Amino acid sequence: MPRTTPLLAAAAALAAAVSLVASPASLTLPKYERYVGIDAACAWPRLSVLPNGEISALIWPHPNHGFVQGAAECWNSTDDGRTWQRAGVPVPNAAGFNRMNTAAGVAADGTYVALVAGWPRPFLPPWKGTLADEANLGSVLKDLKTLPPVPAVSHDHGHTWVQFPELKVPRQSTGHSLTPFGRISALRDGTLGVMLYGDEVWFYVSRDGGKSWTVRGQVTHDQAHNETTWIELENGDLLAAARGAVNSCVDAFRSKDGGVTWQPEGPLSLNGEHPADLTRLPDGRILLSYGLREPGLWGVAVRFGDRDGRNWSSPTVLVDFEDSSDHPREADPRRDGGYPSTVVAADGTLVTAYYCRGVPAHYRYHMGVVRWLPSKP
Repeated sequence: MPRTTPLLAAAAALAAAVSLVASPASLTLPKYERYVGIDAACAWPRLSVLPNGEISALIWPHPNHGFVQGAAECWNSTDDGRTWQRAGVPVPNAAGFNRMNTAAGVAADGTYVALVAGWPRPFLPPWKGTLADEANLGSVLKDLKTLPPVPAVSHDHGHTWVQFPELKVPRQSTGHSLTPFGRISALRDGTLGVMLYGDEVWFYVSRDGGKSWTVRGQVTHDQAHNETTWIELENGDLLAAARGAVNSCVDAFRSKDGGVTWQPEGPLSLNGEHPADLTRLPDGRILLSYGLREPGLWGVAVRFGDRDGRNWSSPTVLVDFEDSSDHPREADPRRDGGYPSTVVAADGTLVTAYYCRGVPAHYRYHMGVVRWLPSKP
């Protein structure tokens, strides 16, 4: 899709804003605490605040990039993100497969809802592959196709789950199914919403509390976006942040009709900065948190938008991953990390979880957590 002049201007303004990022967030924010929340997990965390006040993370629990059989797990925190305990498994995997791709959230009645997809996988954990093994896995796994998402719900804060029939979604031109991503949230019309991606990005809704899902609208039309999250704004608009498959930035899309039709609004990040999460803050602002995956800068950044998601602050680096590798002395270390998810704790503290392959103080895959407070607008 060709960029219009306003979008080019937005990209130029964003590039200029990045140059303004100076001190790390830990030196400039009024509150900043950093933890290794869950060790030895690639994670890709998806946070939700449960009705009892606990914070729950849906994670991939193995220290690899989804190469093995296994299932996403639910881990809960009773102390606002400082420590975590395993609760349950939304969708167990069958032998020869994994269930690693997730979307999750809480319905209006407090039900914990998840959608979990995955892949055929020949390897069993623990997988001890080398960097060379990882580099060669593309040829080994190239013909395997994603599994359709399975819905699951929990009424006891993620400890036990009930699964429902997998979604009947169309196979894509690549042979893959659609993959869920990001947050499941309630809409003001009483339905739940979620994003699924394949050749394009689609907005799906559930009218029965997450047990079944149907398509409501198509977000993208360019075959150039994938992992997408969304939020309903105070004015009723839906705002989406989609990862570009070609330009590798995060692009904004907006719907004014409850998710039926969507219009592009331009980039929210630079190339190599993705994917994103959207969170409403107690003061009404919208927080965009996203991964930084640039040479020399791996970590998590944030920007603050107004209530309508149209005007955005300059970026701030929330977390610097430094080496971002568990093989830092290799000539070509394989870096990995990002995928932040942010929720608001009961006392107003922001809890941002992410994953990282390793930092100088902890050379293992882990789910990292930052508890922080933003500066005043």
